[in-house]
Amino acid sequence: MKTTVEKLSFPCEIKDKIKMKVGTSNLSIDFISGHLVKINKTNLSVEEPHKIIAKNKEGILIALLYNSNQDKIYLPNYNTVISFTKFVSILNFMNKNVCG
Repeated sequence: MKTTVEKLSFPCEIKDKIKMKVGTSNLSIDFISGHLVKINKTNLSVEEPHKIIAKNKEGILIALLYNSNQDKIYLPNYNTVISFTKFVSILNFMNKNVCG
């Protein structure tokens, strides 16, 4: 079974909103583009979501962003879906609360 992998572009508006609304003095944020994996000679495909990885000295937060709904963020470690506004609040909390 052969597959074709297409890289999806990370939504610039999400990246710009995060950079504008989140302080990053104690926080490192990586944006990783997702992929679309198509199974050749079928109508089947699988979308790998975009990832947002936020790190500080205390820990790492991984969030998944699906293209279809950019207002909802999935946190796999907590098995929950949150709003973009709540995600920004969490990132700001991570930036402020670092024990050094």
